[in-house]
Amino acid sequence: MPYIPKSRIQSNLYTTGNEYLTQDNSQAYVGFYHKTYNGTIFTGKNPDDKPNRVLVPITNNDDSQNTLTKVTIFPSGDTLKYSRLKNVNFNQSLDVPQLYFTPPTEQDYKLGEFRRYFCKKRNEFIYLEISKTDYNRILNQDRSIDYTSWFPFNIPWLLTGDKDKVGQTNRNIVLLQINKNRLHGFDKYLREDYLKYYKA
Repeated sequence: MPYIPKSRIQSNLYTTGNEYLTQDNSQAYVGFYHKTYNGTIFTGKNPDDKPNRVLVPITNNDDSQNTLTKVTIFPSGDTLKYSRLKNVNFNQSLDVPQLYFTPPTEQDYKLGEFRRYFCKKRNEFIYLEISKTDYNRILNQDRSIDYTSWFPFNIPWLLTGDKDKVGQTNRNIVLLQINKNRLHGFDKYLREDYLKYYKA
């Protein structure tokens, strides 16, 4: 990449994955990027943030064919329950998974970890942290809940130990789930807070 004055570069831009593809392998790109004066877009916060791969805009000629959508981030950090999702089509007599945060117990802290439960909308990048009860209902295809629209998954979550190791381990667990189940944007849903519930 030729030298370009900093004054002619828009740096520290961020995309959640619904805007650009990497030119070399056509993969949706999530992360920081920068844009030069001539409109060329590269990965990285700035030219010094390597590697600088060329990004191209995602073209959407047919909305019905484009499965790349923005990650929907619902409130986190409280016990708000999200009872209905906008534009969800299903039998209204069925329950919808509820946003629910299960705090670790004292026994969990003694063990040093606990399990967190989630579900993803099958045809969209929408995530919810849910209770173990709703997780089991979806997993077991309970007919009282809209299990056909949601993919359930869970992750172990470290609570105690060396702070840096706990954060890195939880991050690795999340990235493993993202790669294993194609959970695009799940780390952003968690706000990359890998020390949530941590106690020294």
